[in-house]
Amino acid sequence: MKSRMIRIGDKMIGILGIDEVFRELLGEGREPSPDLKPELLRRLRGQNYIPEPMAESYAGALLEEYAKYCAGEGGEDRRAGRSEGTWRGIPREEIPWFPAVVEELCDGCRACLNFCPNRVYEWVEAAGKVRVSNPYACIVGCRTCASKCQPGAILFPPLEMLDSFRKGGSSSE
Repeated sequence: MKSRMIRIGDKMIGILGIDEVFRELLGEGREPSPDLKPELLRRLRGQNYIPEPMAESYAGALLEEYAKYCAGEGGEDRRAGRSEGTWRGIPREEIPWFPAVVEELCDGCRACLNFCPNRVYEWVEAAGKVRVSNPYACIVGCRTCASKCQPGAILFPPLEMLDSFRKGGSSSE
């Protein structure tokens, strides 16, 4: 299962299994319409961490991407030809571990930006806030930047999500 970056608000976020879900929906004859939003979220939440405060933004962006997909304009991997390496032998692009910034909570302190050595974040001058710009550069399992964020604007999937990617399902690594 591959992931693809899509724009959700002003952020580029990787969604694992998006093309597979779109193919299934199209095969079922499902047309892009607002009533499809809960179904898109339900199907993609199994492989992706979708922060509850951002669910409506995700749903809208997913529906927009599905409409493009149905029109033959979607499905293009914007990262084509670029690899982010592996984690435990699994291509990094297949592991949905990266932060999400809740824009309403971000106070622009830049603690995450200043802390992260992998350039996961970038400063958006116009908004006076940070955003995730390079999600797959995030170290799998690391969430130290979230602990640096005083307003709690940085969210990560639960660590248990990684169990399915570990050989033998061990949670000790």
